[in-house]
Amino acid sequence: MFMCENYRGISLLNSAYKVFSKILLNRLTPYVEENLGSYQCGFRTGRSTIEQMSVIGQLIEKKNSLEDTERAAQVLERATSKIGLKINMNKTKIMELLGEVNEFRYLGTVLSKNNDWAREIGVRIIKAERAAFALNKFLKLKVFSKKTKARIYTAIIRLTLTYGCKAWTTTINMERKLRTFENKTWRVICGPVYDNEKGKRRRKYNKELQEEMEIAPAVSFINGQRIQWLGHMKRRSEDDISRVVLEWKPTGKRPQGRPRKRWLDVVEEDLYRMEVHDWRILAQDRDKWRDLVMAVKTLKEYWAI
Repeated sequence: MFMCENYRGISLLNSAYKVFSKILLNRLTPYVEENLGSYQCGFRTGRSTIEQMSVIGQLIEKKNSLEDTERAAQVLERATSKIGLKINMNKTKIMELLGEVNEFRYLGTVLSKNNDWAREIGVRIIKAERAAFALNKFLKLKVFSKKTKARIYTAIIRLTLTYGCKAWTTTINMERKLRTFENKTWRVICGPVYDNEKGKRRRKYNKELQEEMEIAPAVSFINGQRIQWLGHMKRRSEDDISRVVLEWKPTGKRPQGRPRKRWLDVVEEDLYRMEVHDWRILAQDRDKWRDLVMAVKTLKEYWAI
């Protein structure tokens, strides 16, 4: 147990060793933070893996051609060189030899060639369905109140459904699929209702579900998460990678046809619906931006039956 070669990140430890591990971690953390670069985002205060997902997603959606991709890589290289990082050319050549792919999995998220999040949202819905199925018997128990069931839903099912949603560029069709899954889960929690006119039990309408659940829909939660992440990036230093990519504007000619909606376009539409027009100034005020995020996350929107 106390031999270094037997140490495991997850193990059964006695209480004294747990206290010692906590003390050791607290003493090492300040020194580690001084030496770790901004490229390391996992398990750090104020950072998360969403940064890498967001940067890659925006680089994909802003590239129009091979030349634009090269320019994006140059922007990334200049930003990383300031913190002592260099692009590994050997690995880059290997990636070129493997050829072009339409999608790949990165940090548990499916990224596509055209930054189309439909595939990833479909995967999240499937995983959330599995979580809901595992909890099905608890969601149907009459012993639990609807408030308790709503907490189970938000803590487990919705959390599984919305993993990585800060980087999503959603469309109306994607949001409709999310609502369909959510309504299906809410009907399990709320159960049917007796219709006096028809003389039989029927499933509850969407509006009835939302009034009974007393929680905002997942789409509002996703919108709030994106707005929260936008303010987080905007308050970063000007040489931070996530802010550099956010504010970078590609040059050259766009391809023919209607351009795809970008992540920032979607977030600005959400801000416009909340009557926020000077978001770049408002984002610098943490308290006001936090109030805005909470208002969006708790927004109860009603949709068709």
